[in-house]
Amino acid sequence: MLRKLVSTKPTAAGRAAYTQLAAALLQSYPATCPSLLFINLLLIDLRSSFPSLLAQLNNDQYPATAQRLAAAFDVLSSFVAFLIRSLDEEINTSGFSMAPDLLLKLRKDIAETISLTIEYLRDRWDASIAGAAGLHPDARSGTAATSEGTRLTLTWESIKDSVHTDPLVLAEIRAMAIWIREDENDNLRNEAAGMMDMLVELYKSESQGALDFRYPILLALEGIMLTDDGTQAFLSHDGWQVVSEDLQSIIRSIAQPEGVEETFSLGEANRGLQIVRVLLAVIDHQSTSFPEEAWMKMVTITASMNVPSTTPSPIILEFQIAMLQLSTALLSKAAGGMMKRYITSYSALSGITNQLSRLVQNLPDEVEGADLMSLLEDVSLDLGNLRQT
Repeated sequence: MLRKLVSTKPTAAGRAAYTQLAAALLQSYPATCPSLLFINLLLIDLRSSFPSLLAQLNNDQYPATAQRLAAAFDVLSSFVAFLIRSLDEEINTSGFSMAPDLLLKLRKDIAETISLTIEYLRDRWDASIAGAAGLHPDARSGTAATSEGTRLTLTWESIKDSVHTDPLVLAEIRAMAIWIREDENDNLRNEAAGMMDMLVELYKSESQGALDFRYPILLALEGIMLTDDGTQAFLSHDGWQVVSEDLQSIIRSIAQPEGVEETFSLGEANRGLQIVRVLLAVIDHQSTSFPEEAWMKMVTITASMNVPSTTPSPIILEFQIAMLQLSTALLSKAAGGMMKRYITSYSALSGITNQLSRLVQNLPDEVEGADLMSLLEDVSLDLGNLRQT
């Protein structure tokens, strides 16, 4: 059916129909892979749509256009994830293969599309939130009172649709995040770092009843933090404070499992792992000489962390081990005076390590248990070295 729609419906309505159908099919059958020809058609559609997209924000056709493009980005995200899995497999069980020259061309086309996506997101955010800095006064249509104060509005900003509630923006960030995390393209990562203010603000918007941007933003940050510009932008826009506050809420929610669905706790722990990976990347970056005093709060929070009385899901154990790793990384990089102020936390961290070791030994999966036990042994070794410092 999809092949028939693509070949017989070269109209706008047909393009919307087969794009949304492909996205729906991939949600139901995520192990499948769209054809390369179909992906190229979607990439062309995306790139050709960006130049006129801002001008359509207040048109009646925008919701339909946004739905089609969001579906195209969802298909692209699924394809990139499938491609990564296929290339990472030691034995390709999917039967998927691609000639090296086609793979290089595809990489170039996707990178160009993601670059244009970042450019559009920057313009979209500036039009809705950041005001009209640097633009000709004729572009300004007046002032508007918002929750963040009075600001200058732009003539092409959407009257109805906020960035925080636009599913197209979420689909764009998700596709961008998957690509820049996996593709070692510093140019794209630096471009993404240039919209750090947008990413941090959207991360906070979940508490305001908007779409949940946190997971794709954390995924994007894993790639962005590998660049000098990314780390600097993250800290200058209070990124550490924003994600660490979320991390504290995750610790509280896991510590109170009564009345909380297991799937919710697992999702929270998984997001916590993503946050710890981002914070560790900041600590380990070459530009970070010493941790700031505010960062050290994570050490005391970890030291007061409650360990479950019975063996929980492995993902929760892994998250709590990751908190120990974050604490030892902060203490290892702290200056001598700062380390002495937190010396009372060492025994608490060691106690948590011992409690987690006993829980890990009870895991039914021996391989998974051995991996987690190896992480705990590294934490114990780090704590022993810190005591001798």
